[in-house]
Amino acid sequence: MNYSRWHMMLITVLSFSLFATSTASAATTTNAKKYKWAKPAVEFMGSHGVMQSYEQEADRLNQTVSKAELTQMIHTLFKEFRVEPDKKIEIPGVPEGSTYYSIFRDVYGSIPSNPSGMIAAADQINYNGETYTYQPSKSLSRWDLLIALNALFPDIRYSLDEMDTKEIITKVNSFRDIPKRTFSSFETYDKWKFAYQPLAPELGFIQEKKQNVYLGSDLDGVKTYAMLGFSKAGIMKPDAKGNFYPNQKVTLAETAVILQRIYNFYGGKGYKHQPTKDELIPRELNREYVYRNSAHGSLISDNVALVSTDNISTAYLAISATEPVDLKVIVNGESITYSYEQLSVLDAPIMIAFDGADYAEVYPILRRTGKPIVDQGEIEGNEFFEKLDLFFYFSGKWTDFSVFNTLWEDESYEEFEQ
Repeated sequence: MNYSRWHMMLITVLSFSLFATSTASAATTTNAKKYKWAKPAVEFMGSHGVMQSYEQEADRLNQTVSKAELTQMIHTLFKEFRVEPDKKIEIPGVPEGSTYYSIFRDVYGSIPSNPSGMIAAADQINYNGETYTYQPSKSLSRWDLLIALNALFPDIRYSLDEMDTKEIITKVNSFRDIPKRTFSSFETYDKWKFAYQPLAPELGFIQEKKQNVYLGSDLDGVKTYAMLGFSKAGIMKPDAKGNFYPNQKVTLAETAVILQRIYNFYGGKGYKHQPTKDELIPRELNREYVYRNSAHGSLISDNVALVSTDNISTAYLAISATEPVDLKVIVNGESITYSYEQLSVLDAPIMIAFDGADYAEVYPILRRTGKPIVDQGEIEGNEFFEKLDLFFYFSGKWTDFSVFNTLWEDESYEEFEQ
């Protein structure tokens, strides 16, 4: 049988189409078998409108996930991540008018520690310059995903028991493919290219001569507690050999499983952040932490929150200044004012009972004007605080702060531990 040129072309096209269809079908079947472990999570996502059915999604399960895709999944699954519709939030890299602006505003604008907290979930971060950028098209690694989710769901890291540095090191050493570097001084750590880099899956420690080892910076603490918190909760953890695969691109299948685990972490009822003690403290108060067995001192130029640690019931407080400063102290909404004459006797500090509260509000008042020192500082300028030289002494147990004061003047106050 003779076929025209057009018939032959049509047969070729149809043959190719059938071949492509069968190839795609084979790929879908292969993925459906390969990612069977993710089927319950994908079906869960389907029931919440985040994804389609497992069969429909099968050919995408091995694909990488972009920041925009992750954000859309979180936005759909966790409807608690919302801000007021008319609220304008600047998101570097995702300007207002961008296709992704509304979901990025809702999700990352809801980070508990906002506005400064938005840097914690960004895709390019410079903590030294306090600059950051979100990149919707960025293909996420497992480490990128961990750091972003750690910023959005802080309760997971807060679920960890308090640990000393030795315990922390023991636990992070179980992550075999997360490099750890120990430096002999802060100066050498500070020059390290991965210092203050939360998106770098490496940890820095400092061990000075004859000193105990400690985390290089707060950001190493963020990374450490993210690893340990998500691992303990069973959300993201190393495999049986201790490998976390931080640089491996995360797949859609993995992402679905991880988000379902987070949903279940919150009791299967969606995300509901439980505010920490710090988050309940008014932002305008400068935090000073009161410990049970050690005394501390601090120059003060602001209103203060004396924060109870170790569940202590009482704080002991004294002050010194170049002119009389009275203190208005508020605990559980009840106010009492202490005179400078009461407060300046260093060997007989006043007692502040927390009465079950996590903190006490302390407002220094300049006696000669009757104004809070923060207001007086705005009138007289920064030199006012230098001249006032207001110093707080505080502890969780009775302390003779006149001895502490001597140690402070000798620059050996750090040794004063009871």
